[in-house]
Amino acid sequence: MSAVTITGVDKLFKRIDKMAQWSRKDSKALKDIGHRVGDVYGNYIKANVKDLGKDIFVRIGGSTTKVKSGQLRRSGGTWLADRNKNTVMSGPRTRLIGSRSKTKKYDDGWMAHIVEKGDFGPRFGGKHRTQNTGVFSRGMRSTQNRSLKLQEILLRKNFAKYVRGL
Repeated sequence: MSAVTITGVDKLFKRIDKMAQWSRKDSKALKDIGHRVGDVYGNYIKANVKDLGKDIFVRIGGSTTKVKSGQLRRSGGTWLADRNKNTVMSGPRTRLIGSRSKTKKYDDGWMAHIVEKGDFGPRFGGKHRTQNTGVFSRGMRSTQNRSLKLQEILLRKNFAKYVRGL
């Protein structure tokens, strides 16, 4: 009876074990990096969304909702898409996402899609645009490269030990 031996298997298993523990041990660090990178876009929103200067009331169904001046600007920030994952989202936060976004009542950016596209779409013959129309798409274009560079720098800095080992 002959036995087969494979050299380097223990080294391979060590690397696999290291990779398996990586997400558990460094999940918080990955989330922190995601929040710092997402803040680039969140800060852009806070700096570039202009306040209306007065409160407005929106009638939805049978109820009336108050939208305070500056509410959309204050909604800019980051949140976890899923508490069990390391994915961090950035943009106008809203309670419609669920309890994942800790948004105060008058910091809720639920109306962001209306601001971006207008409140009376062109398919219905409207062109209602505001001073903020397009601010989110412009912001994504202008902050994308900065965000990617910052993410690369932070990942290299915080996870250099894994990059060298694999």
